[in-house]
Amino acid sequence: MKRLFRDRWDKKIAGVCGGLGQYIGMDPTIIRLLVILICIFTAVLPLLVLYIIAWMLIPQGPQTYIQYKCKKLYRSVNNRKIGGICGGIAEAIRVDATIVRIVMLFAMILTGIFPILISYFVGIVIIPEKPSDQT
Repeated sequence: MKRLFRDRWDKKIAGVCGGLGQYIGMDPTIIRLLVILICIFTAVLPLLVLYIIAWMLIPQGPQTYIQYKCKKLYRSVNNRKIGGICGGIAEAIRVDATIVRIVMLFAMILTGIFPILISYFVGIVIIPEKPSDQT
C-alpha cells in the first residue's frame, strides 16, 4: 500500500511537493512549477493555505533515503537562450526547443507577460541544471 509522506530529502520548504512527487511517481520540480503557476493565477492565498494545511496533516517520511524512478526535469546546459528552461522542457518531452519557445510566447500573449515571466525566473531558481555526467 502506497502512503503519502512529506519527503525529508527532496524538499525546498516542507517536503509536501517532494512527497506528492514520490507518491504519484512524478518529478517534484514539475509539481513545484505547477504550484507556483496556480499561486500566480489564484492570487496566492488559497494555495498557500492549502499548502500549510498539507504541511500540518501529512506526516514526515522515513529517515532513510528512498530513491524512486521518475523522469527528471533539468534546465538545459547546451540549448539555452536565457536560463535553459525551454531547452530543458524540450529535452524532457523530446521536441524541438523552438516549439516550446513559441508556445511560451503564445502563453505570454494570452495570459499577460508578467505571470509567465515570474514563473520563468522562479523556474530558474527551482529547476536544477543538468549534471555534467548526464549531458
